[in-house]
Amino acid sequence: MSTLEEIFKKLDTPNEEIDDVFKTELIFGKYHRIGKNYKGLPSILIFTKREDRISAPYKGMNIRLRFNINCKIKEKNNNENYTILSCISSEPQTIKIFLDICETSISQLGNEPTSKEIKDKTETLIDLFRELPNKQSSIIGLWGELFLIASSKNITKCLESWHQHAEDKYDFYNNNEALEVKCTTQTDRKHQFKHDQLVSNLNDHYIASIMITEDPVKGLSVVDLYEDIKKGCKLDNLNNKLKKIFFKIVGKTPFEELNEYKYDFNYSKKNILYFKVKGLSKLENNDEFITNINYTIDLSQKKVLIV
Repeated sequence: MSTLEEIFKKLDTPNEEIDDVFKTELIFGKYHRIGKNYKGLPSILIFTKREDRISAPYKGMNIRLRFNINCKIKEKNNNENYTILSCISSEPQTIKIFLDICETSISQLGNEPTSKEIKDKTETLIDLFRELPNKQSSIIGLWGELFLIASSKNITKCLESWHQHAEDKYDFYNNNEALEVKCTTQTDRKHQFKHDQLVSNLNDHYIASIMITEDPVKGLSVVDLYEDIKKGCKLDNLNNKLKKIFFKIVGKTPFEELNEYKYDFNYSKKNILYFKVKGLSKLENNDEFITNINYTIDLSQKKVLIV
């Protein structure tokens, strides 16, 4: 089955320079459509349940949502009313992110959703584009987390446990168990920790220390790991979670640039060790006015868990 990006690229651009005139193709069944306007930008046309009350529209820097809009469908040569979710940025990476997220989030809508259902489903998409960073984040940290998911025997469980936000206290959390991921390109296991990460009431709280090494020829990038995980997960809600977290971290960094950072997957599989947080030394801080404490711990001097 073709992706939204593949379908969109095949659409012709309308020759009428008028808003809300689209060349389209049906998607997700027989009601909703993907459209291209005269600017060459994508929109998702959502067939919506007729209602007396119309929801308020939304317009941000990259995305626009409007309800009950009369638009012209070129191939049908007639006008119809749709809820229209549009990407209003011409930046290729932003368009790619928009279509990639819509692939799973909009596909979860029924054939004739209400305005409220559409608004609920698009809220996280709108939040993502509102917060989308413009600069490259820590690729190594993301690579380590994706590596852990991709190398897991249960990708579904890992994705369920993965943090929703980069600022969450734990990288992975499930059923009162937590796991922090630390990566290094050095030959030792010295990692930076926030003091709060080591102050834990959880008995089952662990650190995964991963050594990584560059391999520009046979190595895998964060994009490679991301695509592999997508293929390995068959649940739309978890794939949607994967996409939102991934793009929230990498932002608009082009895939070509992300693919310049490739690391040896097998080397990391051989050089991952686990440690229990309760076995690590930590500073005592009894002053509530002292915050944001950070320090380095050499895990090579700590007891390793046998897994």
